[in-house]
Amino acid sequence: MAEKQLLLSGQAHRLAEMSHEKVAAMNAFDGLLQAGGDHLRRASIKRQVEGIVGVAKENAIHFLAVQNGLQSILKRIGNASQDSYVGAYQSNGGQTPFTHATGGYSKKA
Repeated sequence: MAEKQLLLSGQAHRLAEMSHEKVAAMNAFDGLLQAGGDHLRRASIKRQVEGIVGVAKENAIHFLAVQNGLQSILKRIGNASQDSYVGAYQSNGGQTPFTHATGGYSKKA
């Protein structure tokens, strides 16, 4: 649930802080499995595990949304200079892309 809060509040960069908590939870779950799994057959434990699985699936979707958003930002940054033009025109009348601007332009009087 804490991971979900971080994802929904736009603090995905803080997910690494939860690594110790996640390792402790996995160790506790491994302990239940090694104990023969009898505890896992109880209805209350089964519901808790199913709830954890459900939240983990939701978090995976939220994390994918964060990843897609970051990729979109990187794409926009990469395209920013490609789509920009300087205030000069080529001999054929087309605008001069920012990436091909080399200076030496005359100021309009």
